[in-house]
Amino acid sequence: MPRPKSILQRIEVDVALIAHNCQHNQNHRLKRGDKRLKVIVDRSPEHYCVSCALEIIARDQAKLQEIAEQLTKQ
Repeated sequence: MPRPKSILQRIEVDVALIAHNCQHNQNHRLKRGDKRLKVIVDRSPEHYCVSCALEIIARDQAKLQEIAEQLTKQ
């Protein structure tokens, strides 16, 4: 039986090769070698620092939990 598709965008954790600003907060500077969250949006990568990535993940987890609850309510 085939698996259902994922509703998540293409995301991964990688390492910054050069220093640059976080996509979400320009005051957050990523240095070479820092871990970051990479999200592919319309074939273009967006990179987020760890603190912004964790906020995004927590917010999305809450949204997904709310949707799951809506689906299971009768």
